[in-house]
Amino acid sequence: MSRIVFCLVIIFFVWIINGKFISQGLKKKIWSEFFIHIGFGLIFTLLMSEIMLSTFQIWKHGDIELLKIIGYVLFVPSIYFVFTSVTMLKTKGNPIGSDRYGTTQLVDQGIYSIIRQPMTLGMALWSLALILIFQSVFSLVLGVVSMFCFWMSARMELNYNIRKFGDPYRKYAEKIPMWNFLSRKK
Repeated sequence: MSRIVFCLVIIFFVWIINGKFISQGLKKKIWSEFFIHIGFGLIFTLLMSEIMLSTFQIWKHGDIELLKIIGYVLFVPSIYFVFTSVTMLKTKGNPIGSDRYGTTQLVDQGIYSIIRQPMTLGMALWSLALILIFQSVFSLVLGVVSMFCFWMSARMELNYNIRKFGDPYRKYAEKIPMWNFLSRKK
């Protein structure tokens, strides 16, 4: 019983913290912020629920070992995309404070020279990894919805950055794909 309460408390705090960013995105009409934090809340709800509640066997889990291995392998690019994008935004984007949207300079080098939205791609891969590892209907539903939110965030980020950086971002977006680095124009 204490495990269930602990899980619910953590999920509650994740949504309280994310709620600040979600409402900020709504207030400022930064839809990419809104979607990324909905997805972030869902992915942590999925993770905490599966870790904390799976021992109670509330819902069934698959046991296909190959899918689990693929899921664990997907964590590597997921972590790489998220952390390198955050690092690049902080070091090259001349951010105002701790807000990644406060960047004052277009970042088009490093990982951003290959993929336009590496952070949302990394989070979408993380969602997919969790679906493959836990193999439950619960993880499938929350994981797919969070992947959709990360995709929507990436799509909405295009309009936000065009308004923010103008033609230089538009030209950058024409060359660098949102997620599919294999379709990159040279």
